Amino acid sequence: MVNIKDKYENPSTSQSAPTTPRPLRRDPSLPTSLPTYSKPDKLQVVSQEKPISCRRRFLKYLYNREKKTFCGRTCKNWFSIIIYSVLYVISLAAYSLLFLYGTLIILKELIDYRVMDKVELLTYSENGIGLSGTPASEGDQPIIWYRQGVEDDYKKYINAIDRLLVKNRRKRELSDLGPCGEAPYGYGDKPCVIIKINKQLYWKGKPLDTNSSETKLAPKQVLNWIQRDKKLWNFCEGVTSFDKEHLRDIDYYPNPPGIDPGIFPIDLQSALPVVAIQISNFTIGTSLAIECKLWYEGGPSSFGFVIYIAPDSQVVYRKTIDSEINSG
Repeated sequence: MVNIKDKYENPSTSQSAPTTPRPLRRDPSLPTSLPTYSKPDKLQVVSQEKPISCRRRFLKYLYNREKKTFCGRTCKNWFSIIIYSVLYVISLAAYSLLFLYGTLIILKELIDYRVMDKVELLTYSENGIGLSGTPASEGDQPIIWYRQGVEDDYKKYINAIDRLLVKNRRKRELSDLGPCGEAPYGYGDKPCVIIKINKQLYWKGKPLDTNSSETKLAPKQVLNWIQRDKKLWNFCEGVTSFDKEHLRDIDYYPNPPGIDPGIFPIDLQSALPVVAIQISNFTIGTSLAIECKLWYEGGPSSFGFVIYIAPDSQVVYRKTIDSEINSG
């Protein structure tokens, strides 16, 4: 049995009991943190670079010296892109040509066609023939319009007839046209219209027979011409009764206006036969519709136009108005 006295006198001889450390207590009089006397750190200065201008950035994009690039790509990359583009275009073109060639081969086997030359394009059926009039056929609409006494209005018509008659025309042919064979071709008071047969290769014009069905439809004046000679006859008149009333006289050059059928068929170098008409007696200030027909076996062929000439009074009245406006 252990002696309690010995235990307190000799603590080493007694067994030590486990003890738990006591927590430290902070003195409330002391500050929470101790002051430091170290030197403060130096402020870090941040250097701000100057902004790069758009021009320099663009130039740098075009060529970068550091990276050795053009527009953001190296020479090797650009070379590869160019080679690829060229090969792509060649392949696409070869494919298109091959597809087109195959299509033409198929069409050649399925469709019966032949190559037509220039002569065949100008060749029409035996009954096909056309007429045209100058200067009425120069514009989009067959209309002849000008103011009486105003040369600038009808100068374009004179130039149109000049271009037609000067080319491949002989003096004898021009003399047969009378006043319609030389400038100003009656323009001003009695305008002329040159009527010609359109060039149609291998076409043979045959004159009317007195017993044919077409002859029964021809006007009386054409019937009189048929009895006189075997030609292709041109006849012009007003379209309606109103036009015929105000269109009293039409002069023909040559008179009678016949075309020799012996000149047919014509070739590419031959000059086309022409017939001129001069409108000599008509009502000024009224639009008139005129139709010209060429009578032949298998015909007739027709050509129509409208003519309107403003009277002098309208011209003077307009000049008076213009002068009043300018003076005002």
